[in-house]
Amino acid sequence: MGRDSNNQASGIDAQLVQRVRRNQWTGAIVNLAPSAFWLGVFFLAPLAVMFFFSFGERGAFGEVLLAAENLGLQQYRRFFIPEDTSILVALWATVAWLIKTVVPGIETLSATQPTPYVRLLFKSIGYGSLATVVSFAVGYPMAYYIGHIAPERYQNLLIVLVILPFWASFLVRIYAIQLLLSANSVLMSALAVLPFVEQGASLMYSQFAVLLGLVYIWIPFMILPVYSSIEEIDFTLQEAAMDLGADRFEAFYHVIFPQSKPGVMAGSVLVFIPSAGAYVIPELLGGTDSQMIGNFIASQFGSAGNWPLGAAGAFVLMGVMLLSIAAYQRGGGELG
Repeated sequence: MGRDSNNQASGIDAQLVQRVRRNQWTGAIVNLAPSAFWLGVFFLAPLAVMFFFSFGERGAFGEVLLAAENLGLQQYRRFFIPEDTSILVALWATVAWLIKTVVPGIETLSATQPTPYVRLLFKSIGYGSLATVVSFAVGYPMAYYIGHIAPERYQNLLIVLVILPFWASFLVRIYAIQLLLSANSVLMSALAVLPFVEQGASLMYSQFAVLLGLVYIWIPFMILPVYSSIEEIDFTLQEAAMDLGADRFEAFYHVIFPQSKPGVMAGSVLVFIPSAGAYVIPELLGGTDSQMIGNFIASQFGSAGNWPLGAAGAFVLMGVMLLSIAAYQRGGGELG
């Protein structure tokens, strides 16, 4: 009797297992539950708290005031709009400042200056854009060589050399750049023989050092997607274009480069986003005039003790990142 009961229970369990396996929703829930829990607890929940904080105010002792009378857009207004001005005046002041920055010799178009936070944001966007352009200029030829010119037996070795810096700690690589650019380094001693380089000069704590650090750290994220695109190109199309009268440059520009564009776009996004939001690189390599929006956000959560303003700055930066991703997808890119 007991054996029959056990067999019946086993049969019911087997049927239940079969039903669970056949139900696609159950399988999806089982597979996604661990990652969904992790993202919910350690990403979405803190993000929601920080978003709520961005509408609060800083108290007299650094506490976050979240009562009904304290909630509002005051932190975002403080970020974008100078005191005693309107949105339109702030917008024109920002446009005039950008024109003055791009064309230094032009006459000042607005008596009002944008907020220091807006200037810092555009400065960070400028660093990210410049790092992306330099990474493309250096990384595309490398990716092209690895994907098309290099012998096939050496391609894997070259890819390993590209990703080799990732085997070392992020901070170790930054400290290596510090040693390279310091006054007593081998590089600076070699450059000292040039007439326009002073003896004992150092490139540390400069905008050049920050840009060099950004490019050095993130250039593999440009090379790898471009290499992946170039590897899939049928180069007989280039030969066909040259047979039809195009020279080598025209064949490359009109046939090869458009086919590698998805890799270029993916690499540009992957370089721009971490470069514009960098914190450690400008902190360790840059001087007081090389600070970026990431340093401002960190200081608000740290020494300044103004969490609402820091949270607002973080979400403004996040908006810039989302806009760059939207532009990438609109251009036909796929993040997957």
